[in-house]
Amino acid sequence: MNLEHYQALYYAYAAALVGWFIVLCLRPKLWPVDVPRFPQPWREIGYALLAGLAVVGIGKLYTAGIRFPTSGFWGPVLESANQAVIFSPIFVLLWLRGQGWETVWLPKKAIPLRLLVGVILSLLTLFVFTVSKFGFTSYLDVLGNVYSWSNARVLTQVFFEDVAIALLMVRFTAAMRNAWLAAIVVGLLFAAGHIPPMLSQGASTKELTALLFDFALATGIVRVLQRAADIWWFWPIHFTMDMTQFVRLT
Repeated sequence: MNLEHYQALYYAYAAALVGWFIVLCLRPKLWPVDVPRFPQPWREIGYALLAGLAVVGIGKLYTAGIRFPTSGFWGPVLESANQAVIFSPIFVLLWLRGQGWETVWLPKKAIPLRLLVGVILSLLTLFVFTVSKFGFTSYLDVLGNVYSWSNARVLTQVFFEDVAIALLMVRFTAAMRNAWLAAIVVGLLFAAGHIPPMLSQGASTKELTALLFDFALATGIVRVLQRAADIWWFWPIHFTMDMTQFVRLT
C-alpha cells in the first residue's frame, strides 16, 4: 500500500473513532467500563499464545489444501466455515479456561444495536476514504467494489482476526496494568507479524517502512477498543477498510 492509501485510511479510521465517541456520549450505558481480571494474567497470556500457535498450525493445513471447497456461488459460505475451523482453538481455550466471551470483547448484550452502529460507521468511513483517495463521485463504484458477494468470504476472517487481537489485548492489559503499554505491545506484534511474509515476497525498504504506519494505526485503534471492550461495532469497519486495498476503478 502506498502512502496515499495510508493517508486515506487514517482519515477514514479517524472518522470512525470520532463517530464512535459521539455514540458513546449519547449511549454511555451501551459500553460500560468493565475490565476483565484474571488471577494469574501472565499464565493466561501463555495459554493465549499456545492457542495462537494452534491457529497457525490449522492454518498450515488450510494452505496445504485440507479444507472445505470454496468454488461456486456458496464458496464464501464454505470459506467462512474454513475460517471458523482455523480459529476454533480460541473458543476451545475459552471453554477449557471457563472464561466468558466478554474476555475476547464479545459482549452478549445489545448485539444487533452494536452491529448497527458498526455498519453505519463503516459506510461513513468508506465515504471519507473514497473522497480522500478517489473523489466524491467515485463513492457508489467503491461501495460496489467493497460490498460484493465475493468479498463475503473475508468477512468471517476479519471477525476472527479481531477476536484473536482481543484475546491477547485483554490478557496483556490485565498483566501489565497499563492500557497504553499493552496497546503498544500488541501494536508491535501486529506490525511484526507482517514482516516474515513481506520478506519472503522480496519487500522493499519503503514497503517495510510502511509497517510504522501499521504500528501507529493499530496502536491507536486498539486503545479505543480497550475502552469499548467490544468488537461487534468495529468488525464492519475493519472489514470495510481491509477491502479498500482491493478497490479497482476504471
